[in-house]
Amino acid sequence: MNTYHFGHIFKKMALPLVASLTALPTFAGPSEWFDANSNFATLDSGASQVRFSVQYPQLGGGNCGIGIALNGFNSHEYYYKQLLEHIDVKSIYLTDQGTYELLPTSVSRDGILYAFNYFNQYYMTFVTISTKDGSTFGEVFERLPTINNIHAITGAVTCQQLDDAKQN
Repeated sequence: MNTYHFGHIFKKMALPLVASLTALPTFAGPSEWFDANSNFATLDSGASQVRFSVQYPQLGGGNCGIGIALNGFNSHEYYYKQLLEHIDVKSIYLTDQGTYELLPTSVSRDGILYAFNYFNQYYMTFVTISTKDGSTFGEVFERLPTINNIHAITGAVTCQQLDDAKQN
């Protein structure tokens, strides 16, 4: 498992990846995640799991969930729905359903959003995204019928970003 930190991510990510991801016209996209905090990670094509920390999820107005975004040319609701069939997203705290698995609250061309039950989550949580069958994220991306290479990023989203997604 890899834990990523803000500075480490920018060293690992190529400038074109960052540019293509931050150019997404989204309500809770990567450019907003970068502005709001440093709690994000890439879904590295050679890995089958990524784990990252999200600070202070219990503060209303703070980090109330996470989002997954694909690079601009691949940011289509259809691809996100297919991606959901291949990944599991878990937190270290139980959800309202009594499991550790987070369920998507929003799936659109802007990305996949997951809300925490932030009444059960305290100062920090760890989120783990893994493939269901042990294949790498790159192998999962290759299964999607896209023309361009897929790059994906995940990051913390604020309560306001989750509320905005519910209204759209």
